[in-house]
Amino acid sequence: MEVNSSNFLGMLPQILQEAENARFVAIDTEMSGIAFGSGDLTSIPDAYSNVKDAAEDYQILQVGFTFISYVPETSEYTTRTFNCYVSPLLPNGSFSDTLARHLDREFSVSARSYDFLRNHGFNFSQALNDGVSYLSREEQRIAKELCSSNNSRANHIDPSTLDEQSQKFYSLTRAQIGDYVHARSSGLHPATIAIRNPHGNRLNGLQIRLIHQITEEEYPTYVAKKITSGPMAGSMSIALVTRAAETEATYQQHKNVNKTMKLSGLQIVFEALSGGSFAHRIDPGWALPNGRVLKDENFDFHRCEANLKEKRPIIIGHHIFQDLAFIYQAFFEPLPLKVDDFLAAIHQLFPRIIDTKFMHVRGRHLMEREKSLNELGRYFARGFIPPVRHLIGPEGTAARPHNAAYDSMVTASVFIKQTSHLFSSDAHLLEVKQTVYRPGGREDPGHRETHPAGSATSPPTEHPKTPSNLLDEEESEIIGSLDKSWVVLKPDTLSPAITPALSPTLTPPETEEPTEETDELTEEETDEPMEEEMLGDESEQHDLVPRWSDAFWRVYGNKTLMPGAGFVSFV
Repeated sequence: MEVNSSNFLGMLPQILQEAENARFVAIDTEMSGIAFGSGDLTSIPDAYSNVKDAAEDYQILQVGFTFISYVPETSEYTTRTFNCYVSPLLPNGSFSDTLARHLDREFSVSARSYDFLRNHGFNFSQALNDGVSYLSREEQRIAKELCSSNNSRANHIDPSTLDEQSQKFYSLTRAQIGDYVHARSSGLHPATIAIRNPHGNRLNGLQIRLIHQITEEEYPTYVAKKITSGPMAGSMSIALVTRAAETEATYQQHKNVNKTMKLSGLQIVFEALSGGSFAHRIDPGWALPNGRVLKDENFDFHRCEANLKEKRPIIIGHHIFQDLAFIYQAFFEPLPLKVDDFLAAIHQLFPRIIDTKFMHVRGRHLMEREKSLNELGRYFARGFIPPVRHLIGPEGTAARPHNAAYDSMVTASVFIKQTSHLFSSDAHLLEVKQTVYRPGGREDPGHRETHPAGSATSPPTEHPKTPSNLLDEEESEIIGSLDKSWVVLKPDTLSPAITPALSPTLTPPETEEPTEETDELTEEETDEPMEEEMLGDESEQHDLVPRWSDAFWRVYGNKTLMPGAGFVSFV
């Protein structure tokens, strides 16, 4: 489903409700540039520095969310996908213009990324002109400081840094205002003061800022106002702050704070997914395109926030490290200097992360070819269980590879089926010696606990608990579904399974030769995903996606790939 600046507020309750109800959410991003590796292996800190530079130089232009839920009545997983264009531009308006000048965002585009995205149908104009706005946590603090200040136009200007003519204007104006205030405080009633541009014409922007600065810093009981009509139009006057003026100033502050909350836009969704506070930033009176207001949607934002704080969905991505770096920079805080600090910060926001790329390449030897996300999607569409049904998918031009929505939907399907395939084949019990970098500079050459392949059980994962988050609590219907029977392919029965002795990497299930009654379509014969169906022997007992506390996620959970450097653990 398409989400843009026009319909974002109207779609927000639905997106948050999906986040509240989902067990998993697959996320993908498209950026105006990314970190490209040199082809040579480098250190983890150097690789992070490369990604950090890219996230600071380039922008997120599109985010795809695919929310995954389990339906016990039909024994299937369902997905709902939202495609959000993202714009670094702030909408027109006096406060937005002031904030935009203060933030002074830079927009950069890599020629390589531009050419790649354009060749895959990406609409840059739509992203910039119709994309959803956002303010990071840091930018929200800056905006609120501007709102609370009597002068939201700029920070303090040191007159000594100005040229001679500007310093002269500052001194004369300061003396003029001082004489006026002194006369009033002495009981005199001087005529209304009018501060003009000594060089003719109207006051310019710098002169106006200096007048406000003198008034606010030295005479806070007075206010500077523009003269907009008559022979003195373009000048400014000074007057005592009245009750009406105080009321107007307070109203304007509240109005600007409300605009700040509205400008935070897509950050609200990421705040929700991270278990943060967002409900207080949503005004039920915000107008919607259909003439209604947000409160008419009858959605309880505070209940949603409380539920997400208690149990946030697990984050899924394909080669997700760079996505997370861009997300952190755009929606949360400036990226830390050190990779360990970044890993810790991400783990605090998203305590449960799964990278389908890591799952695919773990244990792969150098002679095996890695599959792309699209190839994995086509592969797992051929007879793997459990079934995944896409209820809301990408629309129009978004329904193609290298669109964030489409890629997030494919990632969701690959995650469910690849996880079930690896788990049912006990791939996590296979001994794999691959070095994984962990926070603190520790490199673990054996990144998993080794258990005999014939072990009936494995010890539970003991991940650090995050306060106020029940990470191991699963939805009741998921727990109930673990008692259901699922079958795994066996080579001689067209069922999906490999034995623990085989490689955990993808090996297509062997099938009998097609007969007259079978019309088998291979991956090479079509670019379209084949119909998903469940095959197998009902007598075999196998679980669905394992619970987070299972030893399976001790091997596959909270690990990813650092571009050009190797494997990394978030914990």
